[in-house]
Amino acid sequence: MAISCPGPEPPPITFPTPTDSFEKKAFMANTDEGLYVKGACVVRYAEDTFQKSFNEKRRTYRMQSDDQITYVHIAFMSDLPAVVDQEVICNITYTREKGEETILIVKLVVVQIKGRTVWLWNELQKTGIILEG
Repeated sequence: MAISCPGPEPPPITFPTPTDSFEKKAFMANTDEGLYVKGACVVRYAEDTFQKSFNEKRRTYRMQSDDQITYVHIAFMSDLPAVVDQEVICNITYTREKGEETILIVKLVVVQIKGRTVWLWNELQKTGIILEG
């Protein structure tokens, strides 16, 4: 006759609550539409000197200065951002000075939506975008 005794119940596994980085907190506190790198806004939309466009069919968003020297062009390689915690892959091309262009291919997470404004963030690269649809 075999008898087994139940073993002790292991404690439940708990994961520490992730803490937001300083850069993410700074980004989330912003409301200015633009591109943020390492917590600082590198291209900020200004209504009186910038234009912006959004093409839902092509999944592109662009903001540019009237002189077209400063711009951010975003091509969404996956679905358009719609809900919090959604991941989207973007090809971001931007410039702040004539002759300087930076291209990023990055996975962003929708971290906040308020009305028509969407905050997208990548923690590893400390990069974010605030868009107004």
